[in-house]
Amino acid sequence: MTSLLAIGDIHLGRTPAALHADLAARAGQLGPKAAWSRAVTEAINHQVDAVLLAGDVVERSRDLLVAYGDLKSGVEKLATAGIPVLAVAGNHDTLVLPRLAREIEALQLLGAEGRWQERSVGKLSVIGWSFPRPQVRHSPLKDFPQPGEPERTIGLLHCDRDQAGSAYAPVSSAELRSAPTAAWLLGHIHQPDRLEAPRPMGYLGSLSALRASETGPRGPWLLTWDEATGLAIEHLPLAPLRYEVLSIDVSDLHQPEQIAEASLAATRKLASALADQAFQPDVVGLRLCLTGTCRFPRQLPALIDQLVTESRPWKEHDMLFFIQKVSVETTLDFDLHAVAGGSDPCALLAQRVLILRDCSHEQHQALLDQARNRMARIAGLREFQPLDLEIDDARLRKWLEHAGLRALLELLGQRRGAS
Repeated sequence: MTSLLAIGDIHLGRTPAALHADLAARAGQLGPKAAWSRAVTEAINHQVDAVLLAGDVVERSRDLLVAYGDLKSGVEKLATAGIPVLAVAGNHDTLVLPRLAREIEALQLLGAEGRWQERSVGKLSVIGWSFPRPQVRHSPLKDFPQPGEPERTIGLLHCDRDQAGSAYAPVSSAELRSAPTAAWLLGHIHQPDRLEAPRPMGYLGSLSALRASETGPRGPWLLTWDEATGLAIEHLPLAPLRYEVLSIDVSDLHQPEQIAEASLAATRKLASALADQAFQPDVVGLRLCLTGTCRFPRQLPALIDQLVTESRPWKEHDMLFFIQKVSVETTLDFDLHAVAGGSDPCALLAQRVLILRDCSHEQHQALLDQARNRMARIAGLREFQPLDLEIDDARLRKWLEHAGLRALLELLGQRRGAS
């Protein structure tokens, strides 16, 4: 049997975002460095034949010392256990990873200068391609060579799948399927795919959560192969920090204070499920999503602010939980179309919300573009750089709709109070 531990984007040198202020001092114990250390230990425990790194091992492209110590320590532990490390360079570490490979003897770079390269590992072969520069606008698979034994060849590639015109090695799913390999293990996109036998093909995902939107399990993948059964693959969610979305149905709640009780109940259920798994995170950031029909919409804005800003981390099953964000997707207790029928400020705001919900409306894109221009100026300020904002249409529409509905609820409340 041959086994490999495959690791997606590590981004050593990066600090996890959106931690609760009470946990800021523990950032180093919850980020990429800690996740890398756990992955090294797991590789040694499983006595794998090699560790594979699918690019973006390092966060900053030019700084050799940002990741040198942490990466070197892990690679040397693996080397002492007789486990080689094979890596391809991504768009983040195009310059620094080849330098690190020259400095760290046991780290082997595959596919330097954009040329496919194959190495034998046990009964398998690993073929990889590295970014020769930070931007590559052609598909590396156009020059993919014919492997000697495709049924035993594992492809390792950092790329942008199904994004024609991308500056980050665009490849298509059709190209990947037609390339003769037993598996494709990809880096670049932080959301892991569902990698399944008999032919795993997709993104490994980030080794640890780097931003709060990277919800769900994070960790390396254990790939095993033997003559009798072929390939098998298993996700090992060993990252110390995890973010999870919890849906809270408020339909049966009569008082705002009950939301906190419902959140605790949902958290305990999640904690019990995590405690039953082989790997448990140290810290879990919760992104609460309020659903159903709300009986107290006017109190929601103040309640949300209180939950996010005033709540403190608490422990369940030896794991720390904190509320990172609360979003509202509740059904309104009034007819939005009826409100939009007037000409007062409430009606004008309701009309804008309805336009945001109707992608075919002639003013829909104009509203998004106007908001994006304003938000881009804010996102570009130095104070907001650590948030790593991505302003795509879907996210922008949700932000605008959420803000519009909150403002509308407040205006309607003021109008009722004055009448």
